[in-house]
Amino acid sequence: MTPARQSEVIELPSDCSLRNLGSLRDRLCNVAADVRTITLDLRRVDRFDTATLQLIAAYCRDRAARGARVLTFGSRPAWDEAAALLGLTTALAGGT
Repeated sequence: MTPARQSEVIELPSDCSLRNLGSLRDRLCNVAADVRTITLDLRRVDRFDTATLQLIAAYCRDRAARGARVLTFGSRPAWDEAAALLGLTTALAGGT
């Protein structure tokens, strides 16, 4: 039996726009269910759109409902500002 992984880091691409949303969704969905802490590395993100923020917010809510935490690393001020404007700050922090 393989031991459960406690954490995983997902490095977001520099272009997190609608054209790349499918591959980001696939990457997020491929995180094993037994992973309890997922860290999203935002350091490379240059471009993102509301669809990306909505996807990440839904992912955070889903993982929180399963007892996992989603953290961010290398946050960008524009990311935080856009999340606040869209009312997604709590959802991106794993809340409802």
